Amino acid sequence: MKQGILFFLLLLGFNSLPLVGQNYVKIGQLYWGIQNLNTTHFRNGQEIARAKNPTEWENYFRNGEPAFCSLNYQEKNDSVYGKIYNWFAVVDPRGLAPEGFKIPTSNEWSYLRAYLNYDTVCRCALYKNSADKLRSANQWKSKTVGQNKFQMNIEPCGYVRNDGNFEGRYMQTTFWTTSPKNQANVIGDSYDTYYVIFNQDKSDFYLDNNFEINGHFVRCIQGEQEYFFSKANVSIEEESNDPPPEEKEEEEE
Repeated sequence: MKQGILFFLLLLGFNSLPLVGQNYVKIGQLYWGIQNLNTTHFRNGQEIARAKNPTEWENYFRNGEPAFCSLNYQEKNDSVYGKIYNWFAVVDPRGLAPEGFKIPTSNEWSYLRAYLNYDTVCRCALYKNSADKLRSANQWKSKTVGQNKFQMNIEPCGYVRNDGNFEGRYMQTTFWTTSPKNQANVIGDSYDTYYVIFNQDKSDFYLDNNFEINGHFVRCIQGEQEYFFSKANVSIEEESNDPPPEEKEEEEE
């Protein structure tokens, strides 16, 4: 199966797809990238600025420029952990996600959380252990071992603070959404954005909002969330590493 998936991707020209591992997992109605986005270019081929130190990170933001950095500003970490992007890169009209993909909204992350927490007895989301099901089994300082049930391999890489320094390594990791809390558009003051937090002492991941000057990782998705749950009882055992249907159709043509 894995060899067949790789063949489809190579045949379609996805050998350069900037998703580490070049695979997806289907959870509910959406296909999620199994590792962090790792691209240096926008969808149209234009380069994104790389911040090589905390000062450059802060300056790019102050100038309103899209930028990324490597974990601890070490490029050798990119192939393992992907890259950290600023808000301007996430919402740039040139497109940060590769063709056919997008960065999740806060609602789409919320749907994922509800899906993983769905209880077939009460037919509701109990919000208790979505993070445990997605976290990696190593690196976390938490006493709770991640189940990594869907091979999404959420690792505790921390985030970049507004001063360009890293925080939270081995204790948490954060991901961008494309959902601003408001439209004030005042840099570093009141233009808050929603992001997702996986924390070492929380068995459930959650959304919070903060100034967009911080830097977070990115997971890409494909598909549309048409409804909360299917009419039949959902099961979190439903998963697939097959390419999204659109890719299969292209290959068959």
